Amino acid sequence: MPPTPDIATAATQQLLDALAERPDASAAELADAAGIGRSTASKLLVTLAAQGRVLRRPGGHQGGRRTPERWTLITTTATTWDTTVASTARPATPAVVADRSRPAAGRLGAGQLQELVEACLAQRPDQPLSATAVAKTLDRSAGAVANALQTLASQGRVVQAHTNPRRYVIAAASHPAAATD
Repeated sequence: MPPTPDIATAATQQLLDALAERPDASAAELADAAGIGRSTASKLLVTLAAQGRVLRRPGGHQGGRRTPERWTLITTTATTWDTTVASTARPATPAVVADRSRPAAGRLGAGQLQELVEACLAQRPDQPLSATAVAKTLDRSAGAVANALQTLASQGRVVQAHTNPRRYVIAAASHPAAATD
């Protein structure tokens, strides 16, 4: 874990000031505003997020390019949260359990990928889906999803509907909507 920044350091204070003036800014934008290096700003932001002082909203992809992570200062005097930032933000530490109803980027706990895969298939009970299609829907690794599908098939929770390419559907017993065909 990165060392704890001394709040009295000029770079940390400049970064915190920039965060206060520019919520939901990228590390590069904050570095420019604070007059510090981008590498320094990025390291300080990760450390501050680990301390719970800033909120990290992961970047994504837009037009084939990665979008930067966004950072917001957490104030203890605020009585309401910006729901847009709060719903898309994630803590920097993996100790917080992810919301199972909404897949987020990052590591999942044991069995969570299987639950997500099964839920994805349950949403489309009549449509055989490949591991790649499920992986794209969940924004997860196709290999990990393929492994989860094989495990679910061995447990009887999903059925392999096609062999080449392998496509799966939810098992009739595990989803009532699939049994009404």
